[in-house]
Amino acid sequence: MTAQQRKLARTLHTAPAELDFLAGVPEADLLAFRRQVADYLFESHAQGLHRIAAATKIVPAALAAKLVGKVRNPVLAAKVAGVLDPGHAVDVAKRLPADFLAEVAAHLDTARSERIIGKLPVSLITDVAVRITRRGDWLTLAELVSVVPDDAAKRTLEALDPEALVRSGPLVDETEHERLVALISPAKIAEMLRVTAELDLWDELRPTTAALPESGKAAARTAAEQLPPAIRDKALSELT
Repeated sequence: MTAQQRKLARTLHTAPAELDFLAGVPEADLLAFRRQVADYLFESHAQGLHRIAAATKIVPAALAAKLVGKVRNPVLAAKVAGVLDPGHAVDVAKRLPADFLAEVAAHLDTARSERIIGKLPVSLITDVAVRITRRGDWLTLAELVSVVPDDAAKRTLEALDPEALVRSGPLVDETEHERLVALISPAKIAEMLRVTAELDLWDELRPTTAALPESGKAAARTAAEQLPPAIRDKALSELT
């Protein structure tokens, strides 16, 4: 099951196994199709969403946040986020609990919400990412870190536990993978190697090690040499 099959299944609100017939379809084609489906689903509700957004715009951010928090409907909040004025949306989001934003993130169309996510405080992005990790929602975590700016991504990746990075790595879009991997510190890579060996997650780690630039691989090899012998040899073989 590829990353794009999993993401398409979420977009279609169906079980990933229902899309097994798409095995072998290039990832780029699945990505393009997923975006077409997302656009179609958005347009089918666009009129109503724009009405909600227009009403929300005249409500002060503090009051809007209280209303959203009281209703606590993450699906509706995620859909409306795609049409809100970015500045107003950020003002509202900053007033919402991070645990609720983690729920909302699972339903976001990140392509439409990227302009909002990128303007959130780095500390809030990191907090939300950590909470998503606690939920074990690796797909949402991958989608979130894929659309945040480098400074926020670097701080977020450093704050996450190594297992979360290993498990979410294969679910990051190929177009963003190299950018994100380049932001991971050698020390964090070493932690990822350690947890990979402990939990036998080598298949999950390989997309990350494959995306390391040569300078990154050299730094990672240096870090790997400091690992216990039982882990070190396997880790070094994965970094060749």
